[in-house]
Amino acid sequence: MPVDSADYRNAISRFLTGVTIVTTVADDKPSGLTATAIASVTLEPPTLLACLNRHSSTCQAIIQAGRFTVNVLANDQTDLAKLFASREADKFQRLAELGQGLEISAFGTPHLMGALTSIDCAVSATTDIGTHRIFFGEVHRVRCGEGSPLGYFRGAFVDR
Repeated sequence: MPVDSADYRNAISRFLTGVTIVTTVADDKPSGLTATAIASVTLEPPTLLACLNRHSSTCQAIIQAGRFTVNVLANDQTDLAKLFASREADKFQRLAELGQGLEISAFGTPHLMGALTSIDCAVSATTDIGTHRIFFGEVHRVRCGEGSPLGYFRGAFVDR
């Protein structure tokens, strides 16, 4: 018999995860959302996975674009994580008021300035399970910075 979803949520909330913003561009419009379901899959070839709700506009944009970037947030980017976790229509226009910058990489996807790393991926495979689509991304480029990561534990951001 399967575990109740509330019990599962309670249990998995005890797993400390990193916080990312997954971004892409489709129809010349940037799209992005906060995600914690990101994992390295293999080093040969370098591949990671990102799990996104199938009904999110960012999921649909990645399907269209065939590429995405995982921006790993630094511990001083909690406001950015909260913005991209919201349903606000144009999150990218609020970046400047949060003191954050943005650049479109040579790969064609948004990089959030101040992120610890930005990992550019081409979608190599997908699979659906429950409410989510899992994107497997073959890594094409990485940009690394310095600092400490933003974490997520028991329903709250952890910046220390």
